[in-house]
Amino acid sequence: MDISRPFGEGGFGAVYRGKDKCGESGKEDPKDCAAKRVLLAEKQDRESYETELDMLKAVGKHKHIIGFYGSAEDKDKENEGWLFLEMATGGELFDRLIDSGSLSERAAWPFVSSIADAVAHCHSQGVMHRDLKLENVMLLADDPRGIKLIDFGLAMKLDVGADGKVIEKKVKDTAGTQAYRAPEVNVPSSDGHSPLKVDVWAMGIVAFSLVAGFFPLLEAKESDWRYKKLKADQAKGMGACESIFKTYKRQCHFSPSLRELLDGMLTIEYETRLSVQEVLAHPWIQTAPASTQPDDDGDGPVYRGTDADELMEDFAIPEDAVPLCRQRAGRPAPMDDGALA
Repeated sequence: MDISRPFGEGGFGAVYRGKDKCGESGKEDPKDCAAKRVLLAEKQDRESYETELDMLKAVGKHKHIIGFYGSAEDKDKENEGWLFLEMATGGELFDRLIDSGSLSERAAWPFVSSIADAVAHCHSQGVMHRDLKLENVMLLADDPRGIKLIDFGLAMKLDVGADGKVIEKKVKDTAGTQAYRAPEVNVPSSDGHSPLKVDVWAMGIVAFSLVAGFFPLLEAKESDWRYKKLKADQAKGMGACESIFKTYKRQCHFSPSLRELLDGMLTIEYETRLSVQEVLAHPWIQTAPASTQPDDDGDGPVYRGTDADELMEDFAIPEDAVPLCRQRAGRPAPMDDGALA
């Protein structure tokens, strides 16, 4: 394994190319794997490492979640741990979006629907990811529409009842990444907040950004004037999409179905926000948007403009909109008693 130069940076570790000699691929024909090195000098580093290890085991094998091969701690370096993961060599969804500026609904659909499928599986196992973002969705070189969800360092596990439903538990920390963090995470409360729909908000930010080409908010906090306007508009019954585009004196060019889905995902009051299961069952997720181009055979990614209507073709990203940028995850704030029953 060459550790002279990483080919990627995770939320809390660098990623190198390695060979899976002892794992699933066996010693006879070892496959390439991603070797994630995590420094364990600080207590929080070890907690993140052990969390990711536990969460990867908990979610098991899923076609849209990065495969887990094994782990190890360097005997000669007590402050260093390794996670050996499936390779996903198609780059980040973030880079795909930056390269294209924005995507048509048809091009965004396989990514959004696959993310929803992966998150629904995680939640069925009681795992809340809590750091969904464009950088944590990897693409596949052999399948331009395929994705793998990665980086479970901030995930948490909740119990699942006999009925298959996750048992709610209040938490107090502020885990997540600025532009994707749900409003309830940002509001200090002695009672804490429910983590059940945090991932839904983040999925809404990802889906909106893919088709719009900009972040809908700088941050879901009162300090962001865009959020204050969104909150006021939602109190009047206005949907998130209309509110955000109206902020920039633009008309929303999303289809009615996508607009309905995003409005449900980007609902500030999490009690009425769509659940992961409702997102997965939504018509926009269930059926790929149709192309209006007679020569579009659907074999490759279709970027914004190839199947857009006149309104979408004329759309220009507002100069004062929040630009797409990489963001590092924040660690949980200190807590006295962690999760609350």
